[in-house]
Amino acid sequence: MSPSFLFEEAIRPVRVASPYCHVEQAMAEIDMGIYNRLFPCYIEACAVTQYHKRGAKPGGWGGHATIFMNGAEIDPAAGYPRLRLAATGKDLSGADSGVGVSVNQIFTNVNWVAIPGRLEFFRGGLAPEQTLEDSFYEAAVQRATAAGWFGGIAIRDKLMRQKPDSMPLQEFVVRHSIGTDFAMNFARTAYCARLPLSREALGRAIAYLNAVNESARKNGYTWDAYTNNCSHVAHNALAAARVWDPKEARSAGAMNVAWDVVSVAKALAMGRMSDFSFPANTFVRLYEAGNERPIEDMVAASRNHDVARTMNDGWLSTAPGALIATYPMHDGGRNRLFAPGRDPFLFSVPMLWDKEEKFRKLTRTPPSIAIDLYANLTHFRDRYLDALASQSTSSGDTFYERFRERLAEELQRTESLIAEYRLLAGQPGG
Repeated sequence: MSPSFLFEEAIRPVRVASPYCHVEQAMAEIDMGIYNRLFPCYIEACAVTQYHKRGAKPGGWGGHATIFMNGAEIDPAAGYPRLRLAATGKDLSGADSGVGVSVNQIFTNVNWVAIPGRLEFFRGGLAPEQTLEDSFYEAAVQRATAAGWFGGIAIRDKLMRQKPDSMPLQEFVVRHSIGTDFAMNFARTAYCARLPLSREALGRAIAYLNAVNESARKNGYTWDAYTNNCSHVAHNALAAARVWDPKEARSAGAMNVAWDVVSVAKALAMGRMSDFSFPANTFVRLYEAGNERPIEDMVAASRNHDVARTMNDGWLSTAPGALIATYPMHDGGRNRLFAPGRDPFLFSVPMLWDKEEKFRKLTRTPPSIAIDLYANLTHFRDRYLDALASQSTSSGDTFYERFRERLAEELQRTESLIAEYRLLAGQPGG
């Protein structure tokens, strides 16, 4: 089965540069120290462009999906990639706090690898003003090998037979992972949507990821472009946090692809998600979960499957801090090794489920409320005020009362976040 009937020519990624301690994005910069103080636990789901090393054939058409988690850390005693919640009370406000998670199709005894720190995960230690050439690339390979991030990982036999006898296995794995599992901006642009979570919700996502790798340790792991890919893992980690419904990851084969096709029709009929999972769709979906679920209309909220779930868990996903960011591929004038690749594949059904225009807007001309933290905070304050003003104080409906109470609590929390932001940013009150 080919998805070419849905694929349209992708436009080139935006490339901008900003200092290390800031999120790199199209219109604004966010000091990650401030963001992490206000929202210490969150997941970013990233849709990553195609890998294209200069002089070589470009990589897969689908792009790549990764997640970055603040509030999580690598478990150093496990002997293979495994995560744990950061200790209660640990300072998570550092600009380089957090851990990146990436699936790689070459792995056979784990599903994903974890990389500590935003700077290594996205930038590979490369500053915007530096030139990416062979010596820096080699230094990054050796640093990753020495760090042991890929320890305990086995790879496909066909690839393993290409390993030089004198090269350590871990170095060989690193060489086939750089630009995909870490140092992504050497070769790719990452479009990321970020959603704040409670510590408990983040813990559920971590538990899911650990279970996936534990299963791969026992039963092996076989990647499939359609039925079990990197985006399934990103999506289902967020499902474990109860942001949305999970997708079924199936083994390879024509019959399981057919089941995924059936799930598309079911999803369109029921207004839910299909089991197909693609990086760009996960990015758009997470932006929508953080910004577009109904909070002004109680009737619409009560009928929304995802709002009802989060309400039952005591939170709303459409809330302050849900931002997007672009981490651009290293500037072409200073990049001797990689050329820009296609944007990640987006599954879109014109007239019925059209996400292409939204993806283009978010990655090219995003609204300020999605990239500027202060604008985002004040926007949600105003949304809560409008929602509360438009609803009567009592209707006798249990969901209505709970929803109104939740909005009032969210308004109070948002006002506190605005005050703290002003303090941290050195802004006057008012």
